[in-house]
Amino acid sequence: MNLVFCLVSLLGAFLLFQVQPVISKFILPWFGGSPGVWTTCMLFFQVVLFGGYSYAHLLAKCRPRTQAWVHGCALLIAVLLLPIVPDVTLKPTGAEEPVTRILMLLALTVGFPYLVLSATSPLLQVWFSHLYPQRSPWRLYSLSNIGSLTALLSYPVLIEPRWDVVTQAQVWSGVFVAFVLLMAVCAFSNRTRPDEITPEGDPHPHAETHAVKPTWMRRALWLLLPGFASLLLLGTTNYVCQDVAVIPFLWVAPLSLYLISFIICFDHPRWYKRSAWALPAMALLFFGSAMYEFEHWSPDFVTELVVLLAAMFAACMVCHGELALLKPNTKYLTEYYLLMSAGGALGGLIVSIVAPLVFDTYLEWSLALIVGFALAAWAAFAGMPAVMRRRPWQVAWGLLALVGLIYLAKWEFTFDEKKELHRDFYGMLSISEYQDENTGETFRSFIHGSVKHGRQNMTLEHRRDPLTYYSHPSAIGRALDTLKTKPDARIGVIGMGAGTVACYAEKGQTYRFYEINPNAERLALKWFTFIPDMQARGGIYEPVIGDARLSLEHEKPQNFDVMLLDAFSGDSVPVHLLTREAFDLYLRHLKPDGIIAVHITNYSLNLAPVVERIAREIGLQSIRLANDKDEKGCYPTDYVLLTRNAAFIQANPPVVPANAHAIDVPLWTDHRHNLFQILDNR
Repeated sequence: MNLVFCLVSLLGAFLLFQVQPVISKFILPWFGGSPGVWTTCMLFFQVVLFGGYSYAHLLAKCRPRTQAWVHGCALLIAVLLLPIVPDVTLKPTGAEEPVTRILMLLALTVGFPYLVLSATSPLLQVWFSHLYPQRSPWRLYSLSNIGSLTALLSYPVLIEPRWDVVTQAQVWSGVFVAFVLLMAVCAFSNRTRPDEITPEGDPHPHAETHAVKPTWMRRALWLLLPGFASLLLLGTTNYVCQDVAVIPFLWVAPLSLYLISFIICFDHPRWYKRSAWALPAMALLFFGSAMYEFEHWSPDFVTELVVLLAAMFAACMVCHGELALLKPNTKYLTEYYLLMSAGGALGGLIVSIVAPLVFDTYLEWSLALIVGFALAAWAAFAGMPAVMRRRPWQVAWGLLALVGLIYLAKWEFTFDEKKELHRDFYGMLSISEYQDENTGETFRSFIHGSVKHGRQNMTLEHRRDPLTYYSHPSAIGRALDTLKTKPDARIGVIGMGAGTVACYAEKGQTYRFYEINPNAERLALKWFTFIPDMQARGGIYEPVIGDARLSLEHEKPQNFDVMLLDAFSGDSVPVHLLTREAFDLYLRHLKPDGIIAVHITNYSLNLAPVVERIAREIGLQSIRLANDKDEKGCYPTDYVLLTRNAAFIQANPPVVPANAHAIDVPLWTDHRHNLFQILDNR
């Protein structure tokens, strides 16, 4: 039975965390590929985890025989609700509020099986205490965290490249059935124990009768420490995803480190030494903020990722190490887990719901750095030898920590002046403005996260100049310049930004913009004149608010001469816009000699092989047109154009970037794609 308990603990935790990237990746395309999809999914999983721990806490108060039959029925119901493949009828139309829709979809698809899985760890430890009263159940908790970590690490390396998401969900459902059988064995092995729960609630006769009841302060720490660690985890994930891409690898890496900190801290007290972890945490949190302040050095993505994840890991070690030091007697085990899970849900609630409503920026990340530094400073001091905790050292250490906090606050709360800031489910939008010192010209920029997605020269004579990624020498500039003399041309633009491409519009031409975020359209019309100027010239502006894939699916063929795929989530086109099914949809709306221009300018992902592979599959020729000229107001660009237009192909021979790196990638479909394969491969 000892072996069975260990196996069930590992398998239950594996399933608990494997389902998170599986189901999140499944529904990610349905909600625009935003980082908010993952944080909302995490909120759901944390809340249901709290529900599972609450169920375990209440069930543990019942007699062993009752526990076995109640949980056996719950396991049976969970099996009857399989498989966990989301039904297409739950797919949104594009106009719904995303957070509520995601939570509802997850509840209907995976809610009850996940609830049953969530109760596994505390119930197993209670039953283990019944069967083996002289043994510590805490090792089972570390073992479950190892199962969770295995699930996360195996997903981007083994599971995601091997199977599509439908197969992943079906295999998960099959393994869940095996788990249910083993869990039932554990439950019914416990029912044969004597009904030995005392009126005081001891879980077995050998429980310590002198166990000290935890104070309310200790209970508060059981809630707040994991709550802060959860906030730090999700804040870090949001921060690293917003400027790269929303991919399982960038979900898994922070969550894996978070779990490793649990494993280390709860395996044995010897692993957590306050000063040994708190001092590095202080240094890493400080450098995580300071690295953006160097005048002549700017960290690349890999450096930034390593530093931020290391800082998060060290801070989580402090949180979970202190939490492990507060472990109660097994009499209060389920209450301990209950408050821990409530803390995790609280952190998720703050990042997913509260922060977007209260903050215009990712301010919760800045606050997490400061609070984490203060907590690490306290833990470091508490872990010092007694001789160093006397008053002179207290004053010196307090001053040192205060100086560090002042610098952190200075860096984190010093913002570039913005004309407007707005944050919502789809990220942070901002409008910035600067004046050229030499010419006196005013330039206004549209920014998503920290990535510029459009800029305009606000002087009257230059307002129509296409800047940033849309200059005349760029691929999209060449494609749109061929339509100058075609007054009835129709252009489809997926992703609005500042609306820069509207400056190419001539009288009678129609520019149809597909934009998922209504606030992006509002800011583009409020702060930039590209679209109003187009309308003044006689151009036709057609806005479509909602996810482009969903909108195009419900429209009649639009007969576009040019389609520009320019939607970005972070620094990459959302995956669901780069699949075979998506391009089949684009072809339905494209004229026979039309052009699909895919904007792949990117510093972290090698998207060209993905688009070129799709072009071969759908029978179009692809041309990669890079422009490495970094002119005033215009950036180097990289596009792949797909077309049957022989004249355009002949007039525009390919221009491949010097750093281009050809790799072989499988065909991307809605159910099978892997951004990890093209991460930083150039």
